[in-house]
Amino acid sequence: MRTIEIRLPSEISVLEPLQLFVESIGKYAGVEEDELSSLSVAVIELVKNGMEHGNGNDPEKIITISIDTFQSRIRFFIDDEGIWEPDMAPGFDPGEGEELLSSRGRGVLIARNLARWVEFGLTPEGKTRVTLIWPLT
Repeated sequence: MRTIEIRLPSEISVLEPLQLFVESIGKYAGVEEDELSSLSVAVIELVKNGMEHGNGNDPEKIITISIDTFQSRIRFFIDDEGIWEPDMAPGFDPGEGEELLSSRGRGVLIARNLARWVEFGLTPEGKTRVTLIWPLT
């Protein structure tokens, strides 16, 4: 399969159709039926983070999602237009106790607990890129 690229405005209204699309891609690639919603929730949480933290919920700013399927995995690149550095942001490492109940950092925590591998980095242009890799069985 070649790379699929989706460009979406930073608007909450696109999340439900995106979730259905991610589940369809996962099913096509061979993700187990009982893992499809976990895959889509992990992707959605990272997209929401890009919308909020990277793009400041500005509907004029775009989230780009690139999807590649390989024999043993699916790879998602989720790029925003911001310069958010998640390792430096409050709430990125939510911690425990009351910190865990903070409104910041939960999306990252959810995605990391659902996905096998989530990594934050930068695009060649210096914008935020999250890479999520989902292994196929």
